[in-house]
Amino acid sequence: MIIHSNSEINSSAELGKDVRVGPFSTIGPGVTIGDRTEIGPNVYIDAGTSVGADCRIFHGASIGGDPQIAGVRDIISSVTIDDKTTVREFVTVHRSAKENEKTTIGKRCLLMAYAHIAHDCAIGDDVVLVNATSLSGHIIVEDRAFISGMIGAHQFVRFGKLSMTGGMSRIVKDILPFSTVEGNPARLIGTNSIGLKRAGVAPAVRSGLKKAISFIMHDELNTTQAIKRIEEEIEMSDEIRYLVNFVNQSDRGIIR
Repeated sequence: MIIHSNSEINSSAELGKDVRVGPFSTIGPGVTIGDRTEIGPNVYIDAGTSVGADCRIFHGASIGGDPQIAGVRDIISSVTIDDKTTVREFVTVHRSAKENEKTTIGKRCLLMAYAHIAHDCAIGDDVVLVNATSLSGHIIVEDRAFISGMIGAHQFVRFGKLSMTGGMSRIVKDILPFSTVEGNPARLIGTNSIGLKRAGVAPAVRSGLKKAISFIMHDELNTTQAIKRIEEEIEMSDEIRYLVNFVNQSDRGIIR
């Protein structure tokens, strides 16, 4: 363990084996840091935050601070970051706005510089947030979603797994899994073909997803009609079934 003499570690914080903490960083009460995690200079980790093993947190990051909601203070809540996640320069992650609840970030995520994750977000595994992405409160980002830079996302939206969001998009509805969206306002432009290939999704399944998403994009079909055609005309793989369930469960509606 290497702790710089100019860092400030609360006596109740728990640091694992071989943790490194750079100069002028502050680790608050009740914080837990997993083995081999590296914390750079000028990092602030607030009370109750849990950071997993083998993470890297770069200088200027602020994790576990109060949610940006007027009048919300003096509640007990936290942030949890799972193993092997990288948090780059000046990223901000705010704790939950609800008593005893958490803002959560999964394994192997990459949060690039200046990204913001607001209170009560739930980020899955292997998610990438590119520079200056801003997620409002209560957003769900499913596994392996890729969110490009400088996007703004409305509270409570859901980014489906293996989705791709183009840079500078405005997101006010849910994003289909396996899809690509972009624009202001964002629109559905097709499947995330590169992401699906990289994830090892079989060609036949990729073909089925392409056809399913084309039905949803069709101007002359409403969502109910599109789902009916998907169920009637496309073989039901696990991925197609997941897509259909996602649409049926959407509270905010989907980007088309």
